[in-house]
Amino acid sequence: MNRTHWIVAGALALGLVLALVGGMRFAVKPVRSRIEDQLAVKQDLEAKLQKARDTAAQFDKFKAQAENVRRDLDFYSARIDEPLTSVGVQKMLQTIENQYNFRECTYDIKALTSDGSVTTYEVDIKFKSDFEHLGLFLDSCLGQKRLVVLDGFTLTELDDTDGAYVDTMKVELKLLVYGGDSKKGKS
Repeated sequence: MNRTHWIVAGALALGLVLALVGGMRFAVKPVRSRIEDQLAVKQDLEAKLQKARDTAAQFDKFKAQAENVRRDLDFYSARIDEPLTSVGVQKMLQTIENQYNFRECTYDIKALTSDGSVTTYEVDIKFKSDFEHLGLFLDSCLGQKRLVVLDGFTLTELDDTDGAYVDTMKVELKLLVYGGDSKKGKS
């Protein structure tokens, strides 16, 4: 081969190398860029999938919490939805009082609030009792269909006849009784 052939062969080889490099640059590089973009999208979707799996794994926990909230709402709604009047509060307390035959029992019933859906009554009760009947009375109050909350109590005039045991005492209780607004009716 002569020198001209070597120059032509070298030029062809150089042209081939330039064509390959240019082809890589213009053909392969955009494809590589798209692949990298798609890999980033894939990683983002995998992260979202993992987050969804983690949330789905807690579904039973959230469902149980929602059920507990629903039961609590039903419980309190059943105790405060029905209309409540001071006469109703007095009848409820007299029924409990008659059950335990308290001495010197007096009531002072005051309407505290009525926000259009719930009425709250403050009840001051004074009576004489022993500890056992006081406990039974409080248990009966808290077991009513109405929502009754003990807001304060005072024990006075402890009757300690022989110095060993307290037989009777004077009890002053403050109760809050909740119910539906009697003007509005059932909520």
